[in-house]
Parts: sequence; C-alpha cells; structure tokens
Amino acid sequence: MSNSTKNRNDKLAPGDSVTFRILAWVIVSLVFNALIPAQGFSANFSVAPTSLALTGGAKSGVFSVINSGEDKLTCQIEVKEWAQDAEGKDAYTDTKDIVFFPKIMTVEPNEQRAVRIGIKGPLSAKEKTYRLFVEEIPSQKKASEGKVSEKITAGLTIAFRYSMPIFMRPAHPQESGIIEMIDMSKGLVSAVVRNTGNVHVKLLSVTFYGKAADGTQLFSKEFAGWYILHGLARPYEVEVPKDQCKDLSVIEVSAQSENFTVNGKLNVQKKMCDQ
Repeated sequence: MSNSTKNRNDKLAPGDSVTFRILAWVIVSLVFNALIPAQGFSANFSVAPTSLALTGGAKSGVFSVINSGEDKLTCQIEVKEWAQDAEGKDAYTDTKDIVFFPKIMTVEPNEQRAVRIGIKGPLSAKEKTYRLFVEEIPSQKKASEGKVSEKITAGLTIAFRYSMPIFMRPAHPQESGIIEMIDMSKGLVSAVVRNTGNVHVKLLSVTFYGKAADGTQLFSKEFAGWYILHGLARPYEVEVPKDQCKDLSVIEVSAQSENFTVNGKLNVQKKMCDQ
C-alpha cells in the first residue's frame, strides 16, 4: 500500500507534471482556478473561494472546506509565506503573520466547515503574499483498501491537497508590468516579463509570434501564464522552427494579464538563426 498526495493550485505552473511512484509521495499541480481532478481521479472535497484578498479595512476572511463525499473527511491546515525565485518558481516559508483556525478539522459527509484567517500587523507599502494549504489525511478505511491478486497487493491511496493564495493588499495598489527583454540566439528566443507594480500580476498567457518582412505570420507559440509577485520577473523561451528562421523579420511577444496587456518586439538578424 502506498500513500500519495495530489497537490491542487489555481493554475498549473509551466513544466509541472504528474508522476506516480510506488512507496513515494505523488504531487500534482492543477490548472489555476479550475480545481479539476487530474488523470481520472476526483477529489471528495473542495475549498472555496479559490483565493482571498485582505485589506486594511478587512484583515480577516474565511475559506470553506466542503465535503462532497460519502465518508467523513479529516484535513490538516497550514499557512506559508509565498515568494518566488529568479526563475519564477514558487517558494514557501513558515510565517507568524497569519493567524488561522483550526489546524486540524473533521468535516462530515455533505457538510462544510470554515477555516478562519486573520493577519497581524500594519499594512505594508507592497503586497504580502501567502498560501493556505488544505491537505486530506487519509482515513484508516482508505489506507486499508486495495486489491489482492495472487501474492501481490495492489492499491493507491490518493490524498488531495489544495493550495489557495492569500493576498494582503497595500493601501495604494498599483498593477503594472513590462516585457523587460527579448533576445534571440542560435534560433532560441527568450523574453522576460517583469511585474513593475506593488501587487501581484496574474498572467493569463504569454504568446510569441514570428513574422516575415511582409507581415505574414510564420509561427506562434502560447504559454500558460502564472502569478508574478511584485517586483519579480518570469522568463519564457521558445525555439524557432529551423525551416522558418531564415524568413523571420520580427519576433513579437504579448503578455496578457487579467487587467492589462504588454507587448514587445525584436527585429531579427540572420545571425540570430545560426546554430
């Protein structure tokens, strides 16, 4: 028997995948705001809302854990401070900024319970970011389930884990961004999208367009977006098809967020295609 964890987020970060290994944890990141089960598995509970924004006038809030299954649900609750590194990858650390209750909860079938959240301390000039983690603790019944075939016992216990963002908004939020750099070398185009505001940016998509001198579009590549926290940046890159690179004149990049779109342009030189 093996235990595994399925990790559910607002949105799938680029490059994430599902891996199952016997006697190991399984971590799955799902598409943000969708909360859709992956690989045919379905959660027996959900968490609402999908995110929480706190302000100076509303420094507390509530998440609801909803048990839609037929068995009693037990969950462990954690809150971590949320940051990102230079590559845009998420990082989590312990925090004392947030008070929450409970830390362990039991929810009866077809019922829901509240997780109460409050933030300590004054407002900051820049947004503070955290994540609430709600992880199912497999019951003894789940842990004992499995099929026996000859001398082999087969079974997989799936424990679902939700990750919900919490934003402590500044008194004067400013949302803005730029495409900081577009470069091309050896047929590889890279672009950096930077958040220049004091709150997070939620990108919906980042798209590269390759065009000929007459404006004909030769190729396009779209990436799913993700959060970029204030003051930080996220790199993207795409390989230009070799048979089209010689005809390229311009690379255009468009990054679309919930509230604005930023664009960038690179004039292509023939040497940029050289391998």
